[in-house]
Amino acid sequence: MRSYSLFLLLFLLVQCDVFPSTIPIYQPRTSSASANESKEFDELMEKDQINKKKVTAEVLTYLLNETEYDDPKTAAVIENNSNCNIILRLVEIQGNRIYNLPIPKNSKNQFIIYKGSYTLKSNVCDAKYYSQKLISTPLLLKLSGN
Repeated sequence: MRSYSLFLLLFLLVQCDVFPSTIPIYQPRTSSASANESKEFDELMEKDQINKKKVTAEVLTYLLNETEYDDPKTAAVIENNSNCNIILRLVEIQGNRIYNLPIPKNSKNQFIIYKGSYTLKSNVCDAKYYSQKLISTPLLLKLSGN
């Protein structure tokens, strides 16, 4: 019985080293979240190009002219100095406005948004950005992935 147990133990040890495993030891994770965000970015950029000249003109008007204090809207210019496309998500703190703003890598994009208190979130090259801001004047924001 003892030799049988020893033989079985030896067989199991040899078997583990001789026969390759069908399950790889290291499996790189593919992030479905980043794939979904990339797809969402493409969709948002497509929508962003609609009336882009008009939006750019409105942003320039806000930035170059004095706007009235009681104007409910303002301009947002976001500069992305990273090597990754990003989506800046603005969620109004005490309201129902949500903006998902696409900004291409190493580029800028501009938008017209309503004034208010917002939570700003983004993934900048897999680094999390989070901030809370009261936006009552034009927003000029630079993000980088350094």
